[in-house]
Amino acid sequence: MLADLDISRLRLQVRGLPVLSASAELVRGHFHDLEDLTDSIREGFGPGGSWCEVGQDLHTVTQGDAEIRLRQREDGSAWHADYFQAGWLSGRFDGVPAERRLDVASYVDRTDALTEGLLQASDLRAAAAEGGFPAVDRLVRHHVRLADERYAALDDLVSNLVTNEGRLPGWALNLVHREADDLNATREWMTNAVVEYHHGTAGKRPDTIFGGIQFDFTHFLFNLVPGRAA
Repeated sequence: MLADLDISRLRLQVRGLPVLSASAELVRGHFHDLEDLTDSIREGFGPGGSWCEVGQDLHTVTQGDAEIRLRQREDGSAWHADYFQAGWLSGRFDGVPAERRLDVASYVDRTDALTEGLLQASDLRAAAAEGGFPAVDRLVRHHVRLADERYAALDDLVSNLVTNEGRLPGWALNLVHREADDLNATREWMTNAVVEYHHGTAGKRPDTIFGGIQFDFTHFLFNLVPGRAA
């Protein structure tokens, strides 16, 4: 992970606090043009900008798939600027009510580094060519760990969103369905990759459109068939 960058020389202030640092990813996203970064922060969080509070953080609110986020330092004396890898007006999280954005933001941050694409048998063959069976074993175990951590994060999100009556609101059902479906696809591809690598294709891999697969979360049973959540 690249180190955060000191941008104190830009003399940016938002809501009376200085913006002293930025993630390397955010700076790179502005092509290392600090003037452009300054303009983005000023426009996003200025009087004419569209932004929202998520806990103690500030997020721009745009039609993009990522927002600029300002996070307070632990002592509350300054802001750190980075990307929030989701959008509140488009994509997966456009239906999240303002009062539940903090729960969802915590989930997004927790899972951001847990998705590395769908594992395929060709990946295992490439690992074997470089390091033999130990390399294959390490790669599979790595993807298993990522899937386990994604499941745990989603389980915690469901526990936070479920009502006292044991239900999920409509917007949460849609969100959890998308996340569970993606996790299921990740696990299915991983399983198929291992089977194909060790034992052959077992026929062409089918395209999964609907699955009668139930996730047994701690506080909720969730069926991937739309409208079949318990």
